[in-house]
Amino acid sequence: MSASVPAGAIRPEILHEAAEWLVRLHDDVVDDADRRAWRKWLASSDEHARAWQRAEQLASLVGGVPGAVGAAPLRRMRRHGRRAALGAFAGLLAGVPLAWLAWRREPWQYAVADYRSAVGEQRQVRLDDGSLLYLNTDTRVDLRHGPHERLLVLLRGEVLVHTAPDPQVPARPFLVDTRHGRLQALGTRFAVRQFDGYSRLAVEEGAVRVSPAAAAEAARIVTAGGQAMFDGAGVAPAAALSRHMVDWTGGILHAESMPLGDVVAELARYRGGIVRCDPAVAALPVSGVFQLADTDKALRLLQDTFPVRVHYRSRYWVTVAAR
Repeated sequence: MSASVPAGAIRPEILHEAAEWLVRLHDDVVDDADRRAWRKWLASSDEHARAWQRAEQLASLVGGVPGAVGAAPLRRMRRHGRRAALGAFAGLLAGVPLAWLAWRREPWQYAVADYRSAVGEQRQVRLDDGSLLYLNTDTRVDLRHGPHERLLVLLRGEVLVHTAPDPQVPARPFLVDTRHGRLQALGTRFAVRQFDGYSRLAVEEGAVRVSPAAAAEAARIVTAGGQAMFDGAGVAPAAALSRHMVDWTGGILHAESMPLGDVVAELARYRGGIVRCDPAVAALPVSGVFQLADTDKALRLLQDTFPVRVHYRSRYWVTVAAR
């Protein structure tokens, strides 16, 4: 490393290269050659690796940094031209405090996931085998179908899978991996959400075999109408499926005596920034139907219906507290 560059520092030109790669890898026409070239660049120096880590951490915060600092340069990408926008984003990389980037860390795989949804976005994906995926907000999945299996890797977030019969003969099993274990669909429609310490399975139709990552012998089968949580070491006993657990596929949150803190935490998944609930009112039971596509409207409904007030420090910093 040059003596003129302090240890741990990243030169502006390297930040610009990281910004260039971030944009290229999110392009609709990215291909395997692009990914190979990016991996070569990433592995060529520690400074490249640090610049990329900073870029993808910032990308995960777009729409989440308080105020307008995060989203505007990327939104201007197409309006003002590639070179100017890349310069703006590189400047943003250099200017955003490291503390903000440390707030939400994500591995590089998220940026090159086969399918992804933004914060607040829900989307459907039809796979080549006819299976249907519903991606919830802020979700990343990789597709790794091969000659012997159909494999979906959930890197982040929540997905509902409606499997189709495999057109190949013999039929390949449909598998879903999370960091906590492997799911094998047994002709089914099911949802899985990945949390930090565990994953949660909800089976609407058919059945799913759950194999913990570090304890395959502890595998269980969860049948239609059941839900179960699992981590790398085991699977909790199945419980009855909450009838509103997958209402998110219809764009709604249906609460029945749900603690206010949990309602606010769910709404926070669908908007950028920080949305918090004052502990003094977090246990207040809430019932109602909330539109996930308009979280401001959902927050107003809370304020109009319950003894709480919604405080906006900014568009990106909201607190629900006692009235």
